[in-house]
Amino acid sequence: MRAQKDIRLFFALWPGATLRASLQDAADSIVLAHAARRVPAANLHLTLHFIGNVHFDDMTCMRSQARLVDASAFQLSIDRQGCFARPRVAWLGCSNIPEALVDLHRQLGARLQSCGYQPEARPYHPHITVARKVEAIGDDPAFAPLSWWVDSFALVEVQPAPKGVQYRVVESWPLH
Repeated sequence: MRAQKDIRLFFALWPGATLRASLQDAADSIVLAHAARRVPAANLHLTLHFIGNVHFDDMTCMRSQARLVDASAFQLSIDRQGCFARPRVAWLGCSNIPEALVDLHRQLGARLQSCGYQPEARPYHPHITVARKVEAIGDDPAFAPLSWWVDSFALVEVQPAPKGVQYRVVESWPLH
């Protein structure tokens, strides 16, 4: 029998309160069928690496490795919306992915390998999930582009909640 893991984690870009409210407004502008389930405003984020369930020792290793990331702060323009057929999610994203975001994702993934984490082999498509169980949405956004100055990244814990999950920032690290 496999040992139970202690905690469920992911690394993310975590928006501040003002941007989070603007992201929620943009998400609400997407017309969804009634069966879709919107992501609560408090859970909006842009995932860098989804880790999953790990032991506390693994989390300690990952926190140590995250401290060693030497990446630059950058401007992100959220100006697109879309839908992934699988896993049926609606998202907000960017037309132009900053090289600094690609570098942050790459550096963090490389560092986390020493903790036993294996980054996904498929290409990285940065996005903010705004709804689940979505069939389709229109391609043209009904919101003005949102500007996000990204100057940190965070390790986030997934906690069970009565209506799904809630997220808690465990620690964050500055970008230069």
